[in-house]
Amino acid sequence: MHRNSDRERVQGAILWYLLVLVALNLYVWITYIRSARVVHAFPLGDEVERFGDLLRFSGKYQIGKDPRMLDSEHLIGTLFPRNYPPFAVAIYLFLLQVCAPYALLVFLAVVLGGVGVACTLLWRRVRRFEGYRWYMGVAIFVTGFLGWATEQVVMRANVEGVMWIGVCLGAAFFAHRRYRSAGVAFGIACCIKPFPVLWLGLMARHRRYREAVLGLISAGAVTLASLLTIDRNPMRAYRHIGGASNFFSDYVVGFRLITGDHSLFQTMKMIGHIVRDQGKLMERVVRPNDALALQLYKVYLPLAAVIGLVTLWRVWNKPLLNQIFALACISTVLPPVSGDYTLSVLLIPMGFFLIFLLQDVAAGRVPMSLGAMLCYLLPCAWIMAPEPLIVIHSVMKCFAILALLGASITIPLPSSVFDEVAHGVTD
Repeated sequence: MHRNSDRERVQGAILWYLLVLVALNLYVWITYIRSARVVHAFPLGDEVERFGDLLRFSGKYQIGKDPRMLDSEHLIGTLFPRNYPPFAVAIYLFLLQVCAPYALLVFLAVVLGGVGVACTLLWRRVRRFEGYRWYMGVAIFVTGFLGWATEQVVMRANVEGVMWIGVCLGAAFFAHRRYRSAGVAFGIACCIKPFPVLWLGLMARHRRYREAVLGLISAGAVTLASLLTIDRNPMRAYRHIGGASNFFSDYVVGFRLITGDHSLFQTMKMIGHIVRDQGKLMERVVRPNDALALQLYKVYLPLAAVIGLVTLWRVWNKPLLNQIFALACISTVLPPVSGDYTLSVLLIPMGFFLIFLLQDVAAGRVPMSLGAMLCYLLPCAWIMAPEPLIVIHSVMKCFAILALLGASITIPLPSSVFDEVAHGVTD
């Protein structure tokens, strides 16, 4: 292959990504600007839901106010161990009690500042390559700040945005061979939401056992410290943040029309109910312990297990970038409930993929067709494009993530970033 043709293919593929992303953004924004019905809702959501994960955090007035409080049954169930581990609770309490009345501003400054730093560092890295063009920088910053993942983190003010910073740092440390720092970063991220433990598993897969154990030790230490900040007795602190939960009945085996849930199970429930009710449920409804949802749950569990095991089998000997893509897809699509703010984790393999295209494919080191590149880039464009807050678009995002997962287990991405090109790793 000629180097110039390789470079032109890469440039064309990235341009296709940007055009699709911008076109979908313009379509959604123009549609909502022209619609008076929702002009005050998009892109920050309905006023009753806006910044709700932070501002309506359950227990913010109870925890830490009365050290004698032993009974936490009045908490409504959004706390550990159902949704938020102790460190996430400590972060929310710090924002709401220490940073008040500027909790939201501090949160947004941290999250958007982290996104800005990551985008700037990525842009500075890729602009040194010969194949770089100006629109690639536009793609980086449009995806980072206007991508649906970031918009959802901001709209919900969800602690996932803080966790993303930890995972992003861990991935950067890993790429720079700073494995101990990577393990610690992944371990701390596990204390905010549990799925970053998969990144420690990835380190163990590559025989970084000590660093993975260091990550687990870091997670345990941070969790214990978080409990101690709530109460001097860790067991009592655990009871403070372990309120009764209706999460399983209302969200898992319940039917809720959630516009921002792209999980495989939510997609199964949505399609099942549309078929059963002939499309009459396209409105906000809540049906706890729904019989159809329970039956689909029994199908979903083995299906998710099969998808996870097949993915593990297929990517076990694939290049590391394939494994990172697969890990990000699995952690966003297979949980029974997965809000769109979880899509932020996909920004990490997307950044590595851009480096791979410019450093390896455009330079002629790794052969890759335009079609193969688009198998990654077009699903990413759809995933990161905003959705017009209607249920069917979450279903389409689920399909896009599954398509991206399929690409990650079939199209190898040996990257110089991970020294795989030099060692001849191609499958």
